[in-house]
Amino acid sequence: MQSFQSLLKKFNKDFKLEDGVVITAIRDKWTDLVGETIAVHTFPDMIKGKELTLIVDSPQWRHHLDFLKKDICEKIERYGIHEVKFRIGKIPESRGKLSKTVEAKLTEDDLRYIENTIKNVKDEELKATFRKLIAHGLTKRKK
Repeated sequence: MQSFQSLLKKFNKDFKLEDGVVITAIRDKWTDLVGETIAVHTFPDMIKGKELTLIVDSPQWRHHLDFLKKDICEKIERYGIHEVKFRIGKIPESRGKLSKTVEAKLTEDDLRYIENTIKNVKDEELKATFRKLIAHGLTKRKK
């Protein structure tokens, strides 16, 4: 008989959900990984293959990060990421810190996480079910 954890790993692999799990782990540890200064100007947006796309808040920071790219890659290598790509954009205001309020709402980060997690599910009905299930789990954690 297989353990629940091994079944969950197989499920994640079969439905290609690993990227959503990894991006969430990186976001949760982002400030610890790269430091407060870089974390304020960047946001881990998505993973495609072994490449992490970071949103950067200005062209100046994007240029500065080109010099730090190797260091960033080394810090996130343990998550299976080997390349970093930068994209200038708006950094989400909520950085994944869970609200303690009873009436928790999904943040922009939560919605992005959900969509990144289910993006490879082809069946629309199954996708909608996963969307509701993950949203429910996220809001429960915030209470």
